[in-house]
Amino acid sequence: MHRVKGLPPGLYTLARDPENVEKLRQAMRPEFLWLRPPSCPQGLPLYLLKEGDCRTLAASVSCGEDIAGDGAFSLSMLADYIDSLVVYGASFYRNLFWEAGLVGQVLYLEAEEAGIRATGIGCYFDDPVHEVFGISSRDWQSLYHFTVGGPVEDSRLTTLPPYNLEQTP
Repeated sequence: MHRVKGLPPGLYTLARDPENVEKLRQAMRPEFLWLRPPSCPQGLPLYLLKEGDCRTLAASVSCGEDIAGDGAFSLSMLADYIDSLVVYGASFYRNLFWEAGLVGQVLYLEAEEAGIRATGIGCYFDDPVHEVFGISSRDWQSLYHFTVGGPVEDSRLTTLPPYNLEQTP
């Protein structure tokens, strides 16, 4: 979290499945705080792990993409990797990416509804992400990065008129 009203900047985790909170806690650094923000809605398993400025860190683990540190927040989606493959087989790997993409789509839509923007970050360094969280086994795997914040127009992009198909030889 970089710039979210009511939350101090820092490293957080949100367990989409509340039953995985203890499993995540066991996999991550023992010195993490695991504090629920006072403003957090009941039932939302959001935890402050470490307070501080994480903008440079966010950009660094996202292949140096400044947008990861410039927005309101950025995130790395971690999957319960090994258990999923053991239970469902190796072909389930693609399902983990589909699920990450689905979560990304919801974040896109919610950001638009809130009047801000969001984008997936296709390049990221999973081993440094694991190091940040203290994940030393392959039980959890970083699958996708995403950032949410105010729009920045990219002046490098150009919009051209469509091809005139009537003049095509």
